[in-house]
Amino acid sequence: MTTLPKPKIEAITLELPALSRHAIDELYHFLQYLQFKHQVDLEPAIEALEDEIDVFDVEVALQEPGEAIPLADFKKELGLE
Repeated sequence: MTTLPKPKIEAITLELPALSRHAIDELYHFLQYLQFKHQVDLEPAIEALEDEIDVFDVEVALQEPGEAIPLADFKKELGLE
């Protein structure tokens, strides 16, 4: 007995409300799981979440006090020079 492939729905766009960083992380990992399990291309959605995570992390990092490090020293520390 062979089963016929099930029809797919059309592409959809979702609008998400403001979420906490933890919720965004969970959604990010869930999309990765769906992509792996169902072998579908969810890269655009995953990349959009990565962009949001990056913006959030930058905003948090800018609010934290830190030590002023000369750019040359920072590059050296990262192994870029």
